[in-house]
Amino acid sequence: TGGAAIGFEFRAQAFAFQTNDALNDMTFYNYRIINRSTYTLYNTYFGVFVDGDLGNGYDDYVGCDVQRGLGFFYNGDDDDQDYQGSHGYGKQPPAIGIDFSEGPYQDPDGMDNSTSYKEVSGKKVLDCNEGDFKNGNINGLNFGDGTVDNERWGMRRFIYFNNTTGGNPNKTDPQTAVEYYNYMTGFWKDNTPLLYGGDGYSPQLGADPSQPTNFMFPGTTDICGWGQDGIVKPNWTEETESNPADDRRLIQAAGPFTLTPGQVNDITIGAVWARATAGGPYASVEAVKVADDKAQILFENCFRVLDGPDAPELNIVELDKKLIFHIYNRTSSNNYLESYMEKDPSWVCGDTLIKPCDQHYYFQGY
Repeated sequence: TGGAAIGFEFRAQAFAFQTNDALNDMTFYNYRIINRSTYTLYNTYFGVFVDGDLGNGYDDYVGCDVQRGLGFFYNGDDDDQDYQGSHGYGKQPPAIGIDFSEGPYQDPDGMDNSTSYKEVSGKKVLDCNEGDFKNGNINGLNFGDGTVDNERWGMRRFIYFNNTTGGNPNKTDPQTAVEYYNYMTGFWKDNTPLLYGGDGYSPQLGADPSQPTNFMFPGTTDICGWGQDGIVKPNWTEETESNPADDRRLIQAAGPFTLTPGQVNDITIGAVWARATAGGPYASVEAVKVADDKAQILFENCFRVLDGPDAPELNIVELDKKLIFHIYNRTSSNNYLESYMEKDPSWVCGDTLIKPCDQHYYFQGY
């Protein structure tokens, strides 16, 4: 950034899982930050910078899903072609999403802050009239769970910029520490606030000068108008603005929070890749959202992946022109007495017509 050293210690861990489903196409990253300085830092933000380069890196779009806390890259057209030595994905290109599985802890306030979600038919549903959605509960964690001061921010800002020397110079790579911080807090390089609509910057290109926002290209996912302090706005995407695709970079930020000397905070993010078989480039974004929901559920369940029934013991008794098979399970088996049962937390009862809904798998037979 060119700025003075602050005195942070960062610890990073990356991990993944080998599976035969969507989890196999995800990677996860935990960043732990410790304030080793003698200064208290106020209005601190974690900013996650991503240069997607999805195949051909010069024909990408970006967007975000406010409710999921998800930022994503997808192709600007339905054919991701090769470009200057980089290989494109071709027809029906994939998309990639970056999600705050858990953002940083909020500053303590001595309360268990309210949630705006309520349960309807076994499914959590966002109700803008429930609780105080402006406290960050829309995509944060641990709100209304009965525990005081364990709330975490989710994605609180989303903005993009281009890797280009042409166009608006205030929407390109940051060069100074102030410009980096501006992007993390929802401002352009010249400290102009992100505006709703158009290119997010210029009223001449459709941006609303009377409406600052925290989220760029949210589509229709900000149903409570959280990014506009409660004012709900119409659909806003790269497609609605007919933008030319480019080499996009994005920043997702979470905060603000305070870091006193010696204090620790951390985040975990997930990178989710998915490719739809038909429907155009945005269909892959929808596939990313489905995979992201599974990733979040897995995270909240400590990445406990389902195990099937253990293989049984098999003894064969050889008789005259006859074999007798003895099949049994040891007492240490998860299928002892054929009683295997495991709950799948990703199975949401509200998404099925099966009544009564049962989230468990049971042993079916040999």
